[in-house]
Amino acid sequence: MPLLPRKKRRKDAALSTEPRDPLVGGNSPGGTAVKFGEVGIFLVERRMGSSRRSFLTELAQKKGFRVEEHMSESVTHVVSENNTGDEVLDLLEKQNGVCRTGFTAALVDIAWFTECMGAGRPLELETRHRLQVTRVAAAVIGVPISPYACQRRTTLNNKNRLLTDALKILAENAELCESEGRYLAFTRASSILKSLPYNVTRMEVLQGIPSLGDHSRKVIKEILEDGLCREVESVIQNARYQTLKLFTSIFGVGVKTADKWYREGLRTIDELRASKIKLTKEQEAGLLYYEDLIVPVTRAEADLIGQIVEGAVHRFLPTAIITLAGGFRREKQSGHDVDFLITHPEEGKEEGLIYQVISWMVTQGLILYDDITDNSYHKLKNKEPEIFDHFTKCFSIFKLKKETVNNIEPNRPNNRDSLAVNVTGGIGLAGHAETTRQVSAAAARDKNWKAVRVDLVIAPFGQYAYALLGWTGSQLFERDLRRYAKHFKHMGLNSHSLFDNEQNKFLPAATEEEIFAHLGLDYIPPRERNA
Repeated sequence: MPLLPRKKRRKDAALSTEPRDPLVGGNSPGGTAVKFGEVGIFLVERRMGSSRRSFLTELAQKKGFRVEEHMSESVTHVVSENNTGDEVLDLLEKQNGVCRTGFTAALVDIAWFTECMGAGRPLELETRHRLQVTRVAAAVIGVPISPYACQRRTTLNNKNRLLTDALKILAENAELCESEGRYLAFTRASSILKSLPYNVTRMEVLQGIPSLGDHSRKVIKEILEDGLCREVESVIQNARYQTLKLFTSIFGVGVKTADKWYREGLRTIDELRASKIKLTKEQEAGLLYYEDLIVPVTRAEADLIGQIVEGAVHRFLPTAIITLAGGFRREKQSGHDVDFLITHPEEGKEEGLIYQVISWMVTQGLILYDDITDNSYHKLKNKEPEIFDHFTKCFSIFKLKKETVNNIEPNRPNNRDSLAVNVTGGIGLAGHAETTRQVSAAAARDKNWKAVRVDLVIAPFGQYAYALLGWTGSQLFERDLRRYAKHFKHMGLNSHSLFDNEQNKFLPAATEEEIFAHLGLDYIPPRERNA
């Protein structure tokens, strides 16, 4: 007896071939909003029948699921009824040209589908849901790998850099073309390869590895066979890619702005400087200090800036807590900026601190540019959690004396006041006495210093653990944490809080370990979050 009633197939649904972006929320053909865009379902018609398949498709779409008419890279779950895993793979190989050894979507029984429909959301796969496959390629290396970065341990020891660098270039190009679906597909494929504890030397070892779509596998195969990928080489030589990558490396410049400048005929930094284009203050600072800002910040420089920030903060709030976040907390030895998270055990004491700290550092000649935004989290109450946080923060550019960096030993105490550069004239809170050309001329005469991007984030103590988790990264690790919380725990996670929708309450956490425990995940230390 069928689990769901049969229904006559709708002609319009059967005839519709209009493509849909699988990774961007939108509307299903029936007009219902797609709520679970990360899950792509393909229903196998064999032994299910066309009428029943049509009915199940319509049912899933009404509940906000994304159902694909044809097998593609965006399918995450292949659902069948009364078929074995081998039968489904044989069918997909015959009808869709799917390679058995390179197949990544989950093969699941109809029981998983019906349970999801009953729950009204995607459910985590259990062993009983999966279809067994017996005819597999031999000698597969490794253990089962999760498609979620928050369930994988990824250190900086990347054994597949040649492959991941190629996929990263394709991901960058997709981002510059504003193709979020392709960007995520290549990024996730690269992330999976980074986490592997072995060198990939043949395609067979990738059997069963999730998040490797046909396109990514094609790139990997070509590199393994020929040593390079022609598509990647073509992207590298592409004028638009080169120009947009150059312009988006400027502090304050996004893809849309870079594309606009490219369409206006600009190709180089010098051409941009010579143009009459109106820039924001952030872009002015980014262009003015461009040559410094594109040079990676070293760990020694980050430690020194940490001492300066600590000295400035403790002038006004001696018991405040300052933590180095971002890539340096993940044990990277260099980065494009330095992030600090600041809090105080007595909640409320941190209010107004950022203005005091920045004002003092401006008088000491330590700040070249600053942009402060106030906390707006109170405006979000009773609203859906957002990806971006709403803490009080300052995006700044520090003026760091080079000889101080050369002479300092890591973690060595310093006289904070002596670290100040006694030259003022920044862009930001200080008043901003000099024009861009005047500052540029001064910079040419006085270059015993280096401009460094520094972000200061002020978090209330009750939100500190969530802020620390969010500001540690990596970006994909954090994205997958939120994705996992939403789809499998029915929770809303951001850098401020974790909200349990089933219990209708916020879950407090004093440490990152407690947040992982709330989500039912093994704790992963920062050094293993380099996804």
